[in-house]
Amino acid sequence: MTSTNDIRRWATALPEVEEIDHFRFHVPVFKVRGRTFVGMGQDSTTAVFCIAEQEAYDVAAADPATYEALRRPDARKSFLGLQVQLGDVSTVRVRSLVEQAWRQQAPKRLVAEYDRRDRNAPASAPTP
Repeated sequence: MTSTNDIRRWATALPEVEEIDHFRFHVPVFKVRGRTFVGMGQDSTTAVFCIAEQEAYDVAAADPATYEALRRPDARKSFLGLQVQLGDVSTVRVRSLVEQAWRQQAPKRLVAEYDRRDRNAPASAPTP
């Protein structure tokens, strides 16, 4: 199962990410320029990824035992993100969701800068 430390490592490797402690639930929350893109569940078996709303609903509809599209329980009922049961999803998929959520919440210029830098980075040498 993907751990909080795995998610922390992947999230903080992305540009301008800060980790804070959720004010109420005291779990790690990852933000880019003040916008939350990943929040850990209270028992570390789930995480919420701030991806596009329609995609979250589509993913949740395809596998409701593993995914749930979440809305705020208060009067605002605003969309929060895709909650994922971490034990039921591959680490590759979770890592992909971390980056997808970052891309969704990060300013477009920051994403473009990251993509340019990533494209221009030298390829690492293959391991024997």
